[in-house]
Amino acid sequence: MKNKALFTIFLIVFIDLLGFGILLPLLPFIAEKYAANPLEIGFLTAAYSLFQFIATPILGRLSDRYGRKKILVISQLGSVVGYLLLGWANSLPIIFLSRIIDGATGGNISVAQAYIADVTTKENRAKGMGLIGAAFGLGFIVGPALGGFLARFGFVVPAYVAAGVGLVTVLATTFFLKETVNVVHAARSPRTKLSCSEVYRVLRTKPIGLLIFTFFVLNTAFSVMQGNFALWTQAAFRFGAQENAWLFTGMGIMSVGMQLRVLPWVIRRVKEAMALKLAIFVLAAGFLLLPFAVLPVWVLGALLFFSFGQGLSMPTIQAIASERVPKEEYGETLGILQSAGSLGRIVGPIAGGELFYQFGHNIPFFAAGFLVLVMGGVVWAKLDNAR
Repeated sequence: MKNKALFTIFLIVFIDLLGFGILLPLLPFIAEKYAANPLEIGFLTAAYSLFQFIATPILGRLSDRYGRKKILVISQLGSVVGYLLLGWANSLPIIFLSRIIDGATGGNISVAQAYIADVTTKENRAKGMGLIGAAFGLGFIVGPALGGFLARFGFVVPAYVAAGVGLVTVLATTFFLKETVNVVHAARSPRTKLSCSEVYRVLRTKPIGLLIFTFFVLNTAFSVMQGNFALWTQAAFRFGAQENAWLFTGMGIMSVGMQLRVLPWVIRRVKEAMALKLAIFVLAAGFLLLPFAVLPVWVLGALLFFSFGQGLSMPTIQAIASERVPKEEYGETLGILQSAGSLGRIVGPIAGGELFYQFGHNIPFFAAGFLVLVMGGVVWAKLDNAR
């Protein structure tokens, strides 16, 4: 692997997610300033995911054709505009516009993953994808804590700081990231055209369709957990915001550790497909064990299963998907994969919330665990173990 390139993209993704994480816990409170009701706040959250769902494969394909570096810079500038609009906002529609712009340009994770695929060998690709996951995790750990601190000085301050952080990523990408795509050759290649027929052809490539559906199911299930976990701990142990914040922070730290240390160790010993199969079943165990936790310390054990399963399954899916397509299709393929994940993050909280309120606080986790277990059986039967 090209360690310098990997370290550079790791820092860029971390800084990028740091800016996003600064605002993540504050958006409901910012919206409430303009008399937004819970439904409108829900739509505000969904707007980001919806436009990210639409834009991610498009950005990925554009990076295949016009270069990773150029599309990263353009998308990062879009995020800066979104943050500035949020800071300037004097009405709810402007806040919605800021989230739509940020969502549409925030799909650049597929471009970063395509860059990783460009600079890694097949043997090291899962480790590289895990590095991106670790950067994500660190951004989500540090960002919300920093956002909470900055909110003491007013809600516009975190928005402007996030914009400043975004500008740092633009400068870092411009001056430190080397282009990995031969733009002249790529622009002439029919494989890099942006069209529905090309998307359909990628989906038909074995086993890309299976991997995309698996990614959707795992993200749906994990979003069920994220959307209901705080409510579950409140019902089971009367935990409040502070206790849940520590639990989520702990899970983030465990997930980062899994991707940086455990994932490379596992990949050296078993093939990526087998690592994925095992990770899915471990994740299912986490869902099914959590409702049986009768002591708070048992919750940490279940979260360890979650961290292992999620930390190993996501990077290996991304690595296997990129290995089964030509280099000219890395961006589009990983973009479609991320869109499937965005769709899961839209469906999961809605479905989980409905199950919680209709059938009780344990049912969402049993349902998600059963769904992941079935998906694990399908992957075990259908996915070959070849690299």
